[in-house]
Amino acid sequence: MYLADMHCDSLLEVTAQRGLKRPYNLSREYPQLQFFAEFVPAEGRSPEVRRKELMHYLDVYIAERSRLGLVPILGCHDLRFAIECEEYSALLALEGGGGLFADSEELITLHRAGLRVLGLAWDTNELATSSRDNDLDYGLTQAGRDLAQKVTEMGIIIDVSHLSDRSTAEVLELTPYPVIATHSNFREVCDTPRNLPYDLAKRITARGGVIGLNLYPPTLRADGPATLDDVIRHADYALEHFGPSSLGFGFDIDGTDGEYPLGLDEHSSIHDRVIEALDARYGRELTERIAGKNVIDFLLNLGLKS
Repeated sequence: MYLADMHCDSLLEVTAQRGLKRPYNLSREYPQLQFFAEFVPAEGRSPEVRRKELMHYLDVYIAERSRLGLVPILGCHDLRFAIECEEYSALLALEGGGGLFADSEELITLHRAGLRVLGLAWDTNELATSSRDNDLDYGLTQAGRDLAQKVTEMGIIIDVSHLSDRSTAEVLELTPYPVIATHSNFREVCDTPRNLPYDLAKRITARGGVIGLNLYPPTLRADGPATLDDVIRHADYALEHFGPSSLGFGFDIDGTDGEYPLGLDEHSSIHDRVIEALDARYGRELTERIAGKNVIDFLLNLGLKS
């Protein structure tokens, strides 16, 4: 089995004493592709400041990726090599827009360094409305539309996690290509604006996109402590309504402030524990699809361009 996880915030946690790889944030049992997200919130920071922070995190990513011997994924050939050689691999993603515009020089630098997935907003910014402001939803700005069109031309995959409903719908209208929701659950199972409603999840998956299961407890359950059973409830819903190719991992590790469903913690591999639960529920073949194959197939067949 080769795993794929579409979202973690581990880059934000790297220090001289604390590296990118820890006992809980990558599998111990299986080789794995991990999307590592650069993230800079918009509130209180100008676009210029955010772009400088992106360049800092890019330096951290390159240094840590090299130190750990992670295979950098820039195109399909890199991914096939990593899988064939059973090597851990890394793909650079961006969460929240990062102060970028369609003509930003930093966008070219990031793309050359391996940026292949980009989300336009985490909190509402000059590009798009965030799901945090779903009740005041103005969708994409012209700058957001311009950036979405530019990155699509560059072969960068658009990530709609954290976007408002209108912003997500407008992204889907803007591009004919598949998009992904790297770390989003389902609103019909847990009613929060952060999760995808049925109609948007259907449009994403019908186009060939994949939705990543998020382990952040408030996106799993609204009325009490979340458990692994709640992860299974979201998986059951996705498989029933959108099919076996719809679902992947997007665990949001290191982005949850240490909060995980009961039974998961930072003392052992979170991925391996979830795989045990999926195996018990679905068997090995479907578990392999959810744990990696669906995301890998998406990248190889639909999304990933050098």
